[in-house]
Amino acid sequence: MVKTNSVPISSYTKYPQIVSLLIFFLFISGVSASADDLLPPTFLTAISDQDGRIPLFWFSPHPVTSELAYHEDEMLNGFYVPLPWHENCVAVRMSSPSVPFYLLKSKIYISHHGTPIDPNYDFKAPFFVTVNRDSGNFPQNGFLDSVSTSAGGEDSLSEGEWVEIEHNLLMEDSIFWIIFHWREDTPVSPLVGVDNLSNVGNSFWGKRTFFHFEWHPSYWNLMIRAQIVTNSDTASDVDSCRVYRSTDPDSVIDQSNLIASVPGLEFQYTDSEVADEQIYFYRVTSLASQDESPGSDTTQATPKRKAVLDVDGDEFFVHLSSSQQIFDNLTLTNSGGLPLTFRVQISMEEAEWMGGSELFGYTWTDNTLQPGSEFVWVDIESRGVRIDSSGDDNEDYGFFDIGFSFPFYDYPFDSLRIASDGWLSFSQLVPCYVDTFKCYMNKGLPWLWGPYSLLAPFWDDLKLVDSSAIYFYSNSDSVIISYLNLYHFGSSGGGPYTFQTILTPEGEITFQYFHIDDSDYSATVGIQNYNGTMGLEVSYNQNYLHDSLTIKIRPSWVKVDSMEGTILPEENKPLNLTFDPLTYPRGIYHAGLFIDSWDKNHQLETKVIPLTLCIDTTTSVEWTDAGKPEKIKLFQNYPNPFNPLTRIQYTVGSRQTKAADGGLVLSEVEGLWTADVSIRIYNLLGQLVRTLVDEPMKPGNYQVIWDGKDDKGKEVASGIYFCKLTAGPYQKIRKMVLLK
Repeated sequence: MVKTNSVPISSYTKYPQIVSLLIFFLFISGVSASADDLLPPTFLTAISDQDGRIPLFWFSPHPVTSELAYHEDEMLNGFYVPLPWHENCVAVRMSSPSVPFYLLKSKIYISHHGTPIDPNYDFKAPFFVTVNRDSGNFPQNGFLDSVSTSAGGEDSLSEGEWVEIEHNLLMEDSIFWIIFHWREDTPVSPLVGVDNLSNVGNSFWGKRTFFHFEWHPSYWNLMIRAQIVTNSDTASDVDSCRVYRSTDPDSVIDQSNLIASVPGLEFQYTDSEVADEQIYFYRVTSLASQDESPGSDTTQATPKRKAVLDVDGDEFFVHLSSSQQIFDNLTLTNSGGLPLTFRVQISMEEAEWMGGSELFGYTWTDNTLQPGSEFVWVDIESRGVRIDSSGDDNEDYGFFDIGFSFPFYDYPFDSLRIASDGWLSFSQLVPCYVDTFKCYMNKGLPWLWGPYSLLAPFWDDLKLVDSSAIYFYSNSDSVIISYLNLYHFGSSGGGPYTFQTILTPEGEITFQYFHIDDSDYSATVGIQNYNGTMGLEVSYNQNYLHDSLTIKIRPSWVKVDSMEGTILPEENKPLNLTFDPLTYPRGIYHAGLFIDSWDKNHQLETKVIPLTLCIDTTTSVEWTDAGKPEKIKLFQNYPNPFNPLTRIQYTVGSRQTKAADGGLVLSEVEGLWTADVSIRIYNLLGQLVRTLVDEPMKPGNYQVIWDGKDDKGKEVASGIYFCKLTAGPYQKIRKMVLLK
């Protein structure tokens, strides 16, 4: 997509392209142009900001101008979105018969009669119109163009008027959207004309929430049109086109500036002999029977290097006690020529006790997967606030003050809403499908049209009876919401269900289930973010919940202060990282920061930064990067040199062969084949400094952390040390360097 600059008609003597366009329009309207005249190509466009190249597109001297519309001319109703203001809009999906095409303008029919709907109606109130690409039969979030305008007619007695909006866009996708946006100061006016013909799925209404639109089908045809230009299907009378390029706009047409000859029906060329940051000017001529037309209008473009993402770190390796936090940073630099947009995601390597994770770093477990997460019901009936009324259906209550700042998907919240349908939300916006205020239709997570900033301990269509209750309690340490004796709505529903949610200032979420009658398994359990694009699903309509179940949802043990942003050329963006063990159990954890980045024209390669967190241990911990090894092996420690932590990885083999082959004679202990393994650290004098491992081990992949301390907990001096692995008759030594 490229937008061209409009030029006042009064400037026709200064801008020869206006003359070409006038000749073109006279020709297609059959006014005074001679049929023997050889016309130049029209609508020549050169695309800037490409890396080392300039694509050019143009249309034949005889293109086809047409209007796309899904309605008749008579305005039967005036349409507006009847909801509280949050950037309301209406949209029409358009389809061009061929690509590329040129979008000249859009046209919106504005009603002059809206006072019965809005006493303060002003059909001249300003609005704006955008052009959007298509994304799965919905408008893509980003705008190709945005134009502010208003109606200008004086006759308020007429039905209405067509308002024309110039776009001048070269379009390379056949499907696109024209979107009308009401402004915040005029939320229900002006009204867009509609008729009652079948809309065949092309008309929508919606509103913007955070970073995306919520779209809903409209049962009316919106009176919105698009005027486009396409190439004719008939054979061209042009044999070829000549492309001229210059760095001087006043002398483009010259034989010394001829760079290409293109067959007459191709209408495009990519100039690859260009230097970044240089401004180039182009004109194209038509050739037929050795005759050459005058030059087309002049267009210009400047190529630029694509964005380039550099990072100043390869890996993070952190050792913490269970009560520590460590802060670090990672600097992103854009060394390219275009603005760079980035997005950070966190991929957690799942431990055996984890039930799942998502790309913000949240993980979940329960007391069947992780011993120690015991079920302990917290009774708040005597100290909490009862917030429901018996028999309420599809209600939500609040907001309720939490009493502290609760971090959730990188946003701090101090209050929440409580719904009778088994969900909680920190958001004012609850856009549930069909009815904005009835979120009883549970779905899998994430869900774009579900409740935002969602906590779902038991989300489904629930009802309260005389014995039911909902309680809320908060103090400086926790917030507790308890649902007592709720039932599924309907005669065939299950119940009763008694469950609660506990929140702590660290951002941890606990769901507890005191009693679950499992005659109906319908429910969603999990969380999702502020716009329904990311979520963690624990269970969706499964036979999973049961009495005395505890589910714990933890934030990532690494937090990034900026998960997305834009970096201008030759500038940088520091990302502040916080490593926090929270209530993760003792052990070694792995994750990766996945940094996706792009500029306006290029998707860049994803950067992956490995992360390792060691919590309260120097004891060997098994990891699962590969299958069970056949041989024993000691790898070189990493990093090396190090200060003060280093990771030592090794394998215990499963082959029972001779020691020289790295095999072991295994012993069967309690039904498991194991080998006696030790890892010890020695100094240059051969003195034992630290014993890291000394125990029987089954075949597998292992790693252990040395924190630069001896067996008495004292930090050792800088220097050379030796790591020795012994397993039966097998021995291996690696040299390590500690630098302080």
